[in-house]
Amino acid sequence: MKLISVISPSVSLSELSLICQAQDIILLRQDAVYLCLRSDLNWPAQLYALDVDIQVRQITPVTNVTVINARRWLELSINAEQNLLWQN
Repeated sequence: MKLISVISPSVSLSELSLICQAQDIILLRQDAVYLCLRSDLNWPAQLYALDVDIQVRQITPVTNVTVINARRWLELSINAEQNLLWQN
């Protein structure tokens, strides 16, 4: 399982899907949590979002997203075979 952290809302899903498999996890962080407001996106892997980033931006996710805290993020990071940061 890869843990792919996305920090920008301008992510290219077509490019991201090239490296994702169904068992991978995409973690939306920082401004990328604004993507939780879009219900029209088809994510190539499991989708998570960091709770503090959602709270700071005062948004309510409308997509199929699992909201996690920093402790769960740490657990995912430890268990992942790879940790990637996706910035584009």
